[in-house]
Amino acid sequence: MLKCITLDFGGTLANGELNKRAFHIRLFKYVKNLGYKGTKVQFNRARNHMLKSLKEARRINREIRLENLYPQLFLELMLHPEKEAINQIHKMYIQSFTSILIPNVPEVLKYLRKKYKLAVISNSMSDVPRHFINSTGIDKYFEAIVISRDIGIRKPDPEIFNYVLESLKIESCEAIHVGDSLEHDVQGAKNAGMKSVWLKNDYEEITIKPDFIINSIDELQSIL
Repeated sequence: MLKCITLDFGGTLANGELNKRAFHIRLFKYVKNLGYKGTKVQFNRARNHMLKSLKEARRINREIRLENLYPQLFLELMLHPEKEAINQIHKMYIQSFTSILIPNVPEVLKYLRKKYKLAVISNSMSDVPRHFINSTGIDKYFEAIVISRDIGIRKPDPEIFNYVLESLKIESCEAIHVGDSLEHDVQGAKNAGMKSVWLKNDYEEITIKPDFIINSIDELQSIL
């Protein structure tokens, strides 16, 4: 018997992206204000080295929190700022990220919440998903919002799914996961013993077979 629905964030509840150019310009200006005397080329080299360590962690489905990542950059730039500087960078990152709620999401969540426990499972080093969910008011529909940064584990590792299910006291056979990524969402749900719903996109061919396929989030009600 289905008791719980977990949902991905990006591409499922909202569409969005980081304005990398704007963020990098703001970040460089900020470190200059902190006393950085080097060139932009040296700054970019240090930033790329930092991002390489993030990529290596993610290759084995591990997550590094933004607050733990950027001190690596400061170390290479020979800066020793206070903790508030890291918080400010996180704030700049969130402000440089634009998200738009996917049409009909609030209505679908309102309907589903009457029958099932709902939770969000998202991959992110930042708090963008939680910040957006709270700012739009759809947080009231969820019993749990878990981001990979919270536990250091990324989808498709089953541990992040199991963490949510255990917190809600739900067995994997009683839950279904909805997301737009075959690798992270569909395979991740399978790894955890859950059913999966793939929110079809134009960028992936079906290499991993989901239990259900939908073209839009409002089709979810009909398959349940």
